[in-house]
Amino acid sequence: MSIGPSERILEPLDPTDGFQVRRLRRVDPPAEALARSSGVHGVYVTNALAAGQAAGLLFERRGSAAVVAWFGPRGNLVLVCSSDVAGYEDQVADHVLQSSLTWRIALGDGALVDALRRRGKRSVLTHRKQIYYAGSAGHAASEWIREDLRVPSAGDRERLARATLALNAADLNIAPDRVDRRWLYNTIDDRIRERTTRVFGAVGALESKVDFGSAGPGGIVLEGVYTFPESRGKGLGASIVATCMAESDVETSLHVAEDNYPARRAYERAGMRQVGDCKLLLLG
Repeated sequence: MSIGPSERILEPLDPTDGFQVRRLRRVDPPAEALARSSGVHGVYVTNALAAGQAAGLLFERRGSAAVVAWFGPRGNLVLVCSSDVAGYEDQVADHVLQSSLTWRIALGDGALVDALRRRGKRSVLTHRKQIYYAGSAGHAASEWIREDLRVPSAGDRERLARATLALNAADLNIAPDRVDRRWLYNTIDDRIRERTTRVFGAVGALESKVDFGSAGPGGIVLEGVYTFPESRGKGLGASIVATCMAESDVETSLHVAEDNYPARRAYERAGMRQVGDCKLLLLG
C-alpha cells in the first residue's frame, strides 16, 4: 500500500477495529497531545512537531490519537502510542512497513517494535530493550560537573569520526567498513555547525563526547556518549552527562541498552534516574 502526498485518511486497518490513518500535519494537536502525555519517550516527537518536522503518520482509534509514527531525517523512526494500540500491533506495523516513508532504526513501545521485526523482511542488526534515564539541572551531581565542556571545532573532526565508528561497532553491531564515510563526515560537519555535540579535551585530542539527538520544548535527548579507551576510568561519562544536565533549562534524558551496566551506573552517578523503557530495532 503506497501513501500519497495528501493528508487524507487511508483505508481502515480492519473494518471492525475502528482505526484510521493519516499523515502528520505541521500543526497537529492530537499528535502533540499524545507525545506530551508519553513523558520522556515522547520528547523526540514533541520537539520535532514544535520545529515543524512532521514526516510521519497518525493512527486514530475512536476519534483519539492512538499511535504517532514519526520518521526523522537520519533514518530514525520513533513510535509513541496509547493503550488503544494493544492487540493491534501487527496491523500498525504493516501500515508502517508498507508506507512510502523510510527508516532504518526504530524506537518505541516494546510490543510495537517487536511487531515491526516480526512483520518485516529486512535483516536485523540489533533488537533489544532500552532503559530511559532523565533528570533536570537540579538533579545534576555537583561533584561531576565541570567547566571545560565545549562545542567541537573542525579540528576535532577526525577524532569524532573515530568515536562514532567505535560506538557504532560496540553498541549497534555496525562494522566500521559498512559505514559510508561521506555520510559520516557530513553528519559530523552538520553537528559541528549546528552546535549539537559537546566534548571534553583539547582540540584534536578530545577525550569524551556526547550528541544532542533532540532539543526543544519537550527537553533534550542525549545520544552517542563515548569516552576513548585511553581516557576511561576518570568518570568522564558521568561528568559529560552531569554537565549537560546542569547547563540545560529543560529536562535532559537518554536511553541505553538494558545490559550496559557500566553506562547505566555512570548516568546514575551523574544524577539521572530511571524513568521507563522501550525497544530498539536496527535493520541491516
